[in-house]
Amino acid sequence: MHRIQLLIADDQVVTRSGLVAMSREAPELDVVGVAQDVPGLLNAVACAGPDVVLLNLRRLTGESLRRLVQLIGTRASVIVLWCHDSLVTLQDALRARVAGFMALDILQEEFASVIALVARGCAAYLLPRERLSDIDGCPAPSAPGAISSLTSRESDVLRLLADGMTNKQIGSVLHIAENTVKKHVHRVMIKLSASSRVEAALLVSRLGSMKPAAPDRERHAQGHHAQWRSEVGSTS
Repeated sequence: MHRIQLLIADDQVVTRSGLVAMSREAPELDVVGVAQDVPGLLNAVACAGPDVVLLNLRRLTGESLRRLVQLIGTRASVIVLWCHDSLVTLQDALRARVAGFMALDILQEEFASVIALVARGCAAYLLPRERLSDIDGCPAPSAPGAISSLTSRESDVLRLLADGMTNKQIGSVLHIAENTVKKHVHRVMIKLSASSRVEAALLVSRLGSMKPAAPDRERHAQGHHAQWRSEVGSTS
């Protein structure tokens, strides 16, 4: 079995050591390098060739994150860790198109599984639901008008998307083809002016006004955190 090559970049020695220790307890992870700043990270990526970079540089700004992802995004998937003193916000992560975003205080429970998802080509964003209203740059309150423009089927697709389902899962629930789901998702993104599936899901979560898509929805939604996982490229 291929072990995921993980690079850890953290600017504080305590959390850096903790992340290394957690990684070594996961049999599918292999720590190939550590860094404490951007120059060290770039050098480690070039030398170690990781599959995934776990990024916890608290002074990194949104623009710096975007430039950093441009430099290393073709060589490794980036997961941003967020904590109370991080300058980078969720919206910064969305704009930079990082593969993952996780709140540090809930990391341990989902640590290895989220890294494995990202290594398989998925996107994984995980944070406490109650923090969504605190995030600057969430979709504007005028969005209810955009949601009202959706067809009944598009609303169904959007709600299931917000529950964290892939296109294949949505198609199974609604009894439609996966390609048909992709077309609905594409139209929904255009109508909502959303740049990603995660942004569309945030919009629904903030409004909290949409009705369930189908009688089976609650059964499929059980166990979901405030988490949205989407297959890369599934919106096209």
